[in-house]
Amino acid sequence: MTIRLAKKSEVLQIKKFVDSFEEIDTTKETFSLQYYKRIIKKGILLVAEENKKIIGVCFGTYNVKEKWADLLGIAVKNKFRSRGIGRSLVKEFENFVKSKKLKTIDLYDNKNQVGLFKNLGYKKGRVYIAFRKKFH
Repeated sequence: MTIRLAKKSEVLQIKKFVDSFEEIDTTKETFSLQYYKRIIKKGILLVAEENKKIIGVCFGTYNVKEKWADLLGIAVKNKFRSRGIGRSLVKEFENFVKSKKLKTIDLYDNKNQVGLFKNLGYKKGRVYIAFRKKFH
């Protein structure tokens, strides 16, 4: 298993990959194709791969001037879970953040990822309740 920055040519594949996860509270409009194109240029878009197939994704944004990063999504295929892939993706995200001399990472996780982030030293923030309104 290797972790690397995503390639521009993989953007559509990554979008389909992330859209397939119920755990990531998205609709097809939430993380559009344009969104991933922007993230690959101005954010952090990592993939975990095995045998040249994407098995995990981690992505987010950052602001060098204000010294923060947001980890916006992490997804690992079911059959590859509990093998440290999510942990490795987050650690690589952290390495990128440190290389930019940023000071914090904020994230919003689902119930399934609480243990992962607590084990990696993240502290629980304020309590958020997510709302969404779709316009047709």
